[in-house]
Amino acid sequence: MTRARTVGLAVTVAVTAAAVAATALLVRAPAQDKGDVLAPLRAQAALHPCPTGVSSDLPDLTLACLGGGPPVALHGPPTGLPTLVNVYGSWCVPCQKEMPILAAFAKASAGRVALLGVDTEDPQRLALLFAKDVGQTWNAVVDDDKAVLRRYASGPPVTLFVDAAGEVVHVKVGPIADARELRSLTRRYFGLSV
Repeated sequence: MTRARTVGLAVTVAVTAAAVAATALLVRAPAQDKGDVLAPLRAQAALHPCPTGVSSDLPDLTLACLGGGPPVALHGPPTGLPTLVNVYGSWCVPCQKEMPILAAFAKASAGRVALLGVDTEDPQRLALLFAKDVGQTWNAVVDDDKAVLRRYASGPPVTLFVDAAGEVVHVKVGPIADARELRSLTRRYFGLSV
């Protein structure tokens, strides 16, 4: 074998080994987004506990609770409160604009209307950082497969209005424009003034 071929073979082996190592790191990367690595982010986000269920009208899915704790059976017993179920992603620009409206609403309606986020297509680490940055205090479930989103719309945000009995009474596709719109929808579908 000539020196040029030997060097070429060595370079090929080195490049292949580097590609295999990089692939192994990428394949393992999602595992780093779980467990103890998320504990400090969960503590910083300080999200409220997830409910055990939400509505028999929702898809029959059990999803991880973003803030930690037991998984949530969406197709479960209702919370007993009217609930806004907001499907969002930190990467979604309209969702980013809508979050301050939801944060203000969560404070104003505390104890009268529950909120549950459905984070879609986000690594949990990014979802927790986003929650902290936008003032999200309500909890969320993690829907990596977009099952909830696909049931109701082609893209986020989507907000489901679920009454106290667990019935989905309205689906708002697209962003909530402002606090006035959200108060109007709450009055119309929940019979509550917030």
